Amino acid sequence: MKKNCTITLIFFSAFFLFAEICAFGCGFEEYREINYTKEMVQAMNAAFKARIELGLEKGDEKILVLTNASYGMVSGETTEPFLDIISNVTACSMGTRSLLVVHTPYDKPLWCALYRKDTGKTVFIKWKENRFQQQVLNVSPDKILGSEAWKAAAAGLIGTETLFSVVTISNSWSAGVSQHLLKCAEFHNHICPGVNAGYLLAEHLNKNYPLRRAEQYVFVAASPTCASDVLQIMYDATVGKKGTFAKLVGKEKLKKYAGDLWFDGIPLSPLPTIAIRVSKSSNSCEGVVLGFDWKSLFKDTGVDSQDLAPPGGQSNPLYFISRATVSIKLASMKLDDRLKYVKDVKRFFGQAAMVQKLTSEGTDPYAVIWSM
Repeated sequence: MKKNCTITLIFFSAFFLFAEICAFGCGFEEYREINYTKEMVQAMNAAFKARIELGLEKGDEKILVLTNASYGMVSGETTEPFLDIISNVTACSMGTRSLLVVHTPYDKPLWCALYRKDTGKTVFIKWKENRFQQQVLNVSPDKILGSEAWKAAAAGLIGTETLFSVVTISNSWSAGVSQHLLKCAEFHNHICPGVNAGYLLAEHLNKNYPLRRAEQYVFVAASPTCASDVLQIMYDATVGKKGTFAKLVGKEKLKKYAGDLWFDGIPLSPLPTIAIRVSKSSNSCEGVVLGFDWKSLFKDTGVDSQDLAPPGGQSNPLYFISRATVSIKLASMKLDDRLKYVKDVKRFFGQAAMVQKLTSEGTDPYAVIWSM
């Protein structure tokens, strides 16, 4: 049995107490006694040290906290108490959009990144070898988006995948992206071009095909992309609820249906989803094949699309740098300027049962739609 360390957290303020008396007519507030494991006490000490290293006081609005707490583990135990700990240490919270919980597998160790908006300085802490270790780095685009800088940072405690998460989410947050995109980033655990595309598809649907009474969206991802995760989150159209279906479509067929949107050499689908607005009450559906103009996007952001599939794949820093660069540049663009990349490729209409036909095993959904 683990030895527990009991910490009673009591925050007293004359002003706060006076406000409580005026508002509730009572003289004292009751505080909950919190029992932390010794590992969580270590986590608290590591968080304090990280904030001091960052050079900011508690409550500073320039702090963003990213963590996998409640997903990540420490000594076989879940880590949801760390959410309260880091909030107490920094005053960051979900309500102020300054505390984001990044989804990771449950077998990963607890980690946390404290990011300073004005300088890009980031302090990363992680449970490793039975203790919390720390790495200090700078994730500003001008500091991190170079091959040598990326390799040096990724070789440290943070590792490549988490570095990509921290770089893309923190810089997008700093640019002021929407809460909806941040929630999708928490689930997908980073912001990449595909996540941005999914968010823009959703905004396009909200603007041009808003749901009416008793309607719901069903999505067919053919072939599936990162955009599918975003649409599932924004519309609660999950796979388990039969709101999203994934189907594999060969390259040659996809090229045929994509037409001018086809972009040779880029590992991103020009047709990220088929969106179907279904009304069971009226036994009808209205759908649209949505396309994404990657060619124009890469031209506008000045990124060489070939860098998305560089020699060596993910072992090559360009794989991540190119994706991060596009995502960070998109974050600074106005929504209307970003929406221009979304295209209506083909609209169709039918009865509600059409969804079953489009999603049935072995069916090419585009062939069905193009035959109407």
